[in-house]
Amino acid sequence: MRLKPIPKRLLIHTIIYEEYRGDSTFGGNDFSPPEDIPFVLVQPKSELRRDATGVEIQIKGTIFLDAKNTPNFKRLKEESRIKFNGEDYRVVGCDALYTTDPNTPHHFEVDVR
Repeated sequence: MRLKPIPKRLLIHTIIYEEYRGDSTFGGNDFSPPEDIPFVLVQPKSELRRDATGVEIQIKGTIFLDAKNTPNFKRLKEESRIKFNGEDYRVVGCDALYTTDPNTPHHFEVDVR
């Protein structure tokens, strides 16, 4: 039995994604050019979490990307920038959730701060 994709009618948002590419040679951060990713779902939330070093991080939301209905479906890289509704966010983590196919995630859940 295969789990159905997240219905497109529920993927009501578009985000702008700038992938983190590391530190630049001038001391700042380097990002890829902005890319629109439509057909995602942004769920605001407020949660405190500790990172690997024990520092508390305020999670501001979770973004859902569906394997079938989200164009450019891919794992979003930590520290990448996301713009949504005029707000700037940073990717904290990206969890792959699988169903019956062990090689392809059903969807990604991306936590942002």
